[in-house]
Amino acid sequence: MNHMNQLKNKIHQAFNDGNTVIGKIIGSFLLGLIILSGLLFMGENLPEFQPIKPYFETIDQVILIVFTIEYILRIWSAPNRRRAIFSFFGIIDLMVILPLLGFFPNIAFLRGLRVLEIFRMLKVIRQSSLFVTFIKSLKHYTEEFKIFGLSFCIVLIVSAFSIYTVEHPVNPEFSSIKEAVWWSFVSMSTVGYGDITPITGIGKLIASATILLGLGTIAMMTAILTKSFIDHFFGKRPHKCNFCHYPHHDHDAQFCKNCGQKLDMPLIQKTTTAS
Repeated sequence: MNHMNQLKNKIHQAFNDGNTVIGKIIGSFLLGLIILSGLLFMGENLPEFQPIKPYFETIDQVILIVFTIEYILRIWSAPNRRRAIFSFFGIIDLMVILPLLGFFPNIAFLRGLRVLEIFRMLKVIRQSSLFVTFIKSLKHYTEEFKIFGLSFCIVLIVSAFSIYTVEHPVNPEFSSIKEAVWWSFVSMSTVGYGDITPITGIGKLIASATILLGLGTIAMMTAILTKSFIDHFFGKRPHKCNFCHYPHHDHDAQFCKNCGQKLDMPLIQKTTTAS
């Protein structure tokens, strides 16, 4: 029993610790398979590769089998199997191997599940420790993201109702509030498809304001992401001061840089991309 637990721990470490030699080898191997899988998926749909499509499919099935073995080993070696199965990466891994069901006879309709192969590319996230640690760091900036989300929604709603009120009576393109919301979203993102355009002077003024406010909200989002990146990779620590609740301090900070009060927490080491 003890040997079995040791084996589980070694397998779990091999799949989840990218700092070990075996972890780097497995991670690189799986990443290579993911990239190859994506290339095969694209090649199968190109006319010039149709003569060798059966070879692509054979390689594709081998890759699927490898991913299935990976999924089984990950779940089997996980300390908490239920949590591993229903985690984000657990669900992605399961979605990836579902197309294997299409091989069984008399259930050909399940071959439609091959569309789920697109989820394979999401497995790249698991193999990138840099990306994973950065994503985890974003949870410390929930307040900033709430402000961004609220600001975006307010501008979107106000813009949509304003343009609908002004344009609807004279412009058939704004036939319902749905078109107005779509127009506002496209304008705020500065994409500007041009499928719906205002024709009144006030409508054009609203459009100009919507675009400028959209640029502002996008800049806010960019600033939040940039700050989280700098704080995470250059030694900031997301810990709130107990007095003024200022959230970000240097990795060796002992006092709050906002109010000067002593930080009531043990010193933690600088965060690195390897963590």
